[in-house]
Amino acid sequence: MELTKKQQTHLLAAVAEGLKTNEINRRAASFKPPYKVSRQQVDFYRDSRGVKLKEIAEASESESLKAGFALREERVRVLSEMGAGLYQDLKTCLRSLADGEFKEGEIRQLRGIFDDLAKEMGDRKTKIEQENSGTIEIEYVNDWRAQ
Repeated sequence: MELTKKQQTHLLAAVAEGLKTNEINRRAASFKPPYKVSRQQVDFYRDSRGVKLKEIAEASESESLKAGFALREERVRVLSEMGAGLYQDLKTCLRSLADGEFKEGEIRQLRGIFDDLAKEMGDRKTKIEQENSGTIEIEYVNDWRAQ
């Protein structure tokens, strides 16, 4: 079957991902227009464009590392939003502490968010050393627990 340019591009991307023929055909069935490839076609694309496929895969990986939660700023933003919401809930809870509601779990979660934020910002670093006895010593640097 003769593939259109779009189908070839789609096939190349699937081959670059390392998909097998049956996996490619599953995806190709929902492609507009749908197509089907043989194992020989997949092998041909894999062999004839081997070097380029590696470049495509590396470029795709590189792009993934520059988006979403791969970015420290995005992780910090989300952690900050989560922390702010949790903090507001806890403030409301503290006002009604007379009702006997103590949110120990939420406080623990908020402290965990603070710890994650500090680590993302480089404020809490852990140094792990293995001694001859096989034990692991953890030293907190720039951390309130080390004081």
